[in-house]
Amino acid sequence: MLRKVLPGQTEIRFKAAKPAKLNGLPDFLVFHKEEVRTFRQALGNPGLFRHILITGPEIEANLLQFGQYLEGIVKDQPVVAEPNPTLLSLAGFPFENKYRPGKISEANGGLLLLPIKPFVEDPDLYYFLKGVLLTGKIDFLSLPEGSDSTNINRFHPSIDSRFRLILVGEETEVDSISQIDADFYGSFDFKIHMPYEISLEKSWLPIFSGLVKSWEKPGYPPLDQAALDSLLELALRWNDSQTKLSLHLSELRSFVREVLAFNNKGKKAVGRAEIEAGPSLIQKRTAIHKRKYIENIKEGLIGVPLKGKKTGRINGLSVILLQSSLLDFGQVNQVSARVSLGSGNLINIEREVNLSGSLHDKGVFILQSYIKGMFSHTQSFGLDASILFEQNSSPIDGDSASCAELLALLSALSGLEIPCNIAVTGALSQYGDILPVGSVNTKIQAWYDVIRLTGSTRDKYKIYIPKDNMRDLNLPREIRESMKKGNFQIFSCSHVEDLIPDIFGVPAGRISKSGKYPNGSLFRIIEERIDRKRDGEEA
Repeated sequence: MLRKVLPGQTEIRFKAAKPAKLNGLPDFLVFHKEEVRTFRQALGNPGLFRHILITGPEIEANLLQFGQYLEGIVKDQPVVAEPNPTLLSLAGFPFENKYRPGKISEANGGLLLLPIKPFVEDPDLYYFLKGVLLTGKIDFLSLPEGSDSTNINRFHPSIDSRFRLILVGEETEVDSISQIDADFYGSFDFKIHMPYEISLEKSWLPIFSGLVKSWEKPGYPPLDQAALDSLLELALRWNDSQTKLSLHLSELRSFVREVLAFNNKGKKAVGRAEIEAGPSLIQKRTAIHKRKYIENIKEGLIGVPLKGKKTGRINGLSVILLQSSLLDFGQVNQVSARVSLGSGNLINIEREVNLSGSLHDKGVFILQSYIKGMFSHTQSFGLDASILFEQNSSPIDGDSASCAELLALLSALSGLEIPCNIAVTGALSQYGDILPVGSVNTKIQAWYDVIRLTGSTRDKYKIYIPKDNMRDLNLPREIRESMKKGNFQIFSCSHVEDLIPDIFGVPAGRISKSGKYPNGSLFRIIEERIDRKRDGEEA
C-alpha cells in the first residue's frame, strides 16, 4: 500500500539529557560499559584468561590511549602498547655484544597491546609473534629474512619473555587473519566483540551529552543544550537512523572541535544554529566531489529533467561513499530502458562495459526474473530490453536502483510515460516486493537538493521509498518544512505494483483464470504489445 510520509515521521524523538560524568573511561569506551566490566574481570584472572582478543570500533586507532587506561588498572605490571609493530620493534635489536630490548621483552611479566592490521598485512610478523607465544622465548634465528633484519646477530642467545597479549582490531581483520591461520581464533582464551552501534535508550542520553561536553576546550565557547540536541540528531542522521547511534565517534569529535573553532570569537555559547551551519561550512573546504556534481547540475552538464513526462526514463538515486559522512553525497541518476524486437533478452549496459558490481548485477537479474514471471504464460516474450544509468562513467554497485530500473523497463515495454517530477529508490525481490536500502536519508537529500537547484517553487515533487526504511528517516529541518508546505512529498510502499497506479495512471492488473490481464491495466498493455509482435512474426 502507498502511504504518504508525514513530516513528524522524519524527525527523531530523542533530546540530549543533562551530561553525566564519564568515570574516567576514554571516549571510545564510554558506550561499552558491560564489555569493559567483563574485560576487567578477565584481566583479574590471568590463570584462566591469558590472551585476550578485542574487536570493535576505533580501539585500534586509539591503542596508546587504551594502554594509558590499562596502566591505571594494572599498576604492578608493565603495560606496553605498540601501534605500528615491525619484526625488530617487537623482537628488539641483537647486536654483536649487546641487545636493545624490543616491545616483547619490555612486556615481560605484563601486558602487550598490539593492533591486528599489521599482522594481516605481514603473515611473517604474525607467525613470529605466534612462535614467541608458544615458546615464551624470542628466538632470533626464527626471524624471517627482510630488509629490517639484515644487520642483526641472529646467533644472539634467545630472550625469555612471557606476557599477556591483548590484540585489538576490527572484525573484518579477524576474518582476514583467520584465513592465514585457521587456529588464530582459538589462541585467545577470552574474546570481546564490542558493538559498532547502539540502540538509544534514555539511560544512554546523559552519557552522550557527557561525552560531547568532554570535547569542549578551555578558551572556547561551551555547547548549550540546544547544541547537544542538534548534535544528537546529526549523529543519528550520519548513521542513517532515528534510534541507532554509530560508535565510530572520531568523526563527531572532529566536527565538534571545528564548530568550536568557527565560533570562537564573541560567542558566549554554541547553539543549534551553529551546529546546523557546521556541515556546509566544512563541506565548502573539503567536499570537492559534491561541489563538482552541483556545478554540473547547475550548468546543465548533468541532465535531470523535472518537467513533463518521458517514456522509459525515471529518476533513480545513488550515493557516493567517500572518507566520511560529511563527504558522502547522493546523486540523482537518469535510469533509462529501451526495448526492441528480439527473443526476450535483458541487457545491463553497465555490466557489458565492466561498470556494474556484483550486487547491481544481482538486482538486474532479479528484475529480469520478475518480468519473466509476470509474462511466463505467453508463448514468447518477444522483446529485448536494455537498461542504462545515463551520463555515468563510474562503477555502480548495490541493488537499490532495481525498483527504478523495473519501472523504466515497464514504461518502455508499455509505451506509457513516467512523470519527471518523481524519484524512486528501493531494492526488489523476484516477486516485486520493495526491499529497504542503505543511506535513504542521503538519497532523499540528493533529490531535495536537485529540485531546489533546478526545480520550481510552484511545482510538487515526489520521492518513493521502501516502507521498511520508514524507521530510518531522519531529515533536516528544511526538508521537513518543505514537506509541510506540500512542495516535497515522500511516499512509502512495500510492492512495486503499489506504485504503478500513481506513476502510470493505470492499475497494474491481476491475471485472470483465462490467463489474461484485465483490459486497461499496465500488464495488459504490455501483453498486447507482445501479442502484436508475435502475430507479426506468424504473418
